[in-house]
Amino acid sequence: MRKKREEHAHMIKRIGYVVTVFILVSVFVLQSFAGQLSEYEKQKKEKDSNIKKVGSQIKDKKADLNWNKKKRDEIIKELENIGLKKEEIEQRIQLLESAIQSLEEAILIEEAEYARQEEMLKERLRVMHKRTVTIWELDELFKCKNLNDLFIKVRYMQLLSEADQRLLDSVEKKRNEIEQLKQQKTTEIENCIEQARLYAQKIDELEVSRSSLDSRISADDKEIKKYEKMMDQMLKESNDLEQLIKNMKTMGSDYIGGSMVWPMPTNKHIASGYGNRIHPIYKVWKMHTGIDIGSAMNEQIVAAADGVVIYAGSRSGYGNTIIIDHGGGITTLYAHIVSRGFLVKTGQYVKAGQAIAKAGMTGTATGPHLHFEVRVNGATKDPLKYVKP
Repeated sequence: MRKKREEHAHMIKRIGYVVTVFILVSVFVLQSFAGQLSEYEKQKKEKDSNIKKVGSQIKDKKADLNWNKKKRDEIIKELENIGLKKEEIEQRIQLLESAIQSLEEAILIEEAEYARQEEMLKERLRVMHKRTVTIWELDELFKCKNLNDLFIKVRYMQLLSEADQRLLDSVEKKRNEIEQLKQQKTTEIENCIEQARLYAQKIDELEVSRSSLDSRISADDKEIKKYEKMMDQMLKESNDLEQLIKNMKTMGSDYIGGSMVWPMPTNKHIASGYGNRIHPIYKVWKMHTGIDIGSAMNEQIVAAADGVVIYAGSRSGYGNTIIIDHGGGITTLYAHIVSRGFLVKTGQYVKAGQAIAKAGMTGTATGPHLHFEVRVNGATKDPLKYVKP
């Protein structure tokens, strides 16, 4: 007897729980429209504020991008100028090297000429020395008659020696001048090489700067594209919200759903109708607020009429549930949707016959089926007065 009383009390609690759930859902449907509209208006305001922020970020990034591009263009121009100067220096070095080679060849020629002239002088001195000794001997023999001749001979030798020395000095001077010119060219080459080195160093520094700017420009481009993509998405969402708000405001006063269609095109079997019945799980006599349409797992569920999805989520015994507002206080409910079976989201506008979910058995259910409800101002109505299989 005590056991029966406990079972009866437990059954009453379960019935109370189910009734509470139904009441909460009814209240949710009555309040959902105004609440959702207010929420969407809030989301629209936040979205527009974020659009302004992202727009400002895009503007700043584009300013950075343009500045970096300008600096890169300046560096490229400077690289071109320095590159030309470096080429001119390198060409100058080649000309100087060629000139030095010619001077070295000229020095060799002058040195050979100097050696030749020097050898000729030595040979002439040797000959003159021999001839002078002979004349001297003759003069010793014929002092009185040939003394003048002796003086003439000696003077001739002196003049010849002076001329030869001048010739040697001239050759030596010319060789020295060429050597000096070579040294000047060598010094000029060294200066040019140093200048070319400085140009090369500057080019390396500019290349590093350009590479850094290229990286920044690439990063700026990516950031701008990311922000622009974000902006496009937010603009779309803002426009969608704006349209949704307009739709919901329109639906708030008038029904826009049109003629309702059967919510499960591939299955017409009504497993349980609208009205009082013995609950298949709790085994008590209670009100069934909709109709159950038998189905296989993942069978397609469609919207019964045009409207806006005001709820897409899990609701206790209903399991995964979608509620669509059709305006004029009329809503439809689709329950026991399979896990990950939502094909629409809250706030989305749907057309009659549009696929919105896949059937399952989430929540309180004995097998896969669709629990379908029609409510007018929160009160349940027999769905078969609105749809026909």
